[in-house]
Amino acid sequence: MQPLVSIVITTYNGGKYLAEQLDSIIGQTYHPLELIISDDASSDNTLEIAQRYAANDSRITVIHHESNVGLHANLGGALERASGEYIAISDQDDIWRSDKIEKQLSLLHGAVGVYS
Repeated sequence: MQPLVSIVITTYNGGKYLAEQLDSIIGQTYHPLELIISDDASSDNTLEIAQRYAANDSRITVIHHESNVGLHANLGGALERASGEYIAISDQDDIWRSDKIEKQLSLLHGAVGVYS
């Protein structure tokens, strides 16, 4: 049984890159994933993009703040929702290699975390 990895994405007016980012995460070679997208009251199309992806993938949860709570509260609330054994944090404009999670997990070797 492979461990669940929670991917936490915080967004604020990130619509320009969000679809490409989500495609890169959904296309990971490692599959036990959950994605938590926490939007901090974006005024662009960020929320619509996130909701469209969530409607098509049950692994995606979207959190929407009606007013801006700031980066730390946005991230903290999303981290509290994560249920995976491991958590990966992604900025809203990160485009991931398809083997990112698989490679990071292979490098743990008993460590508490890896980053790139």
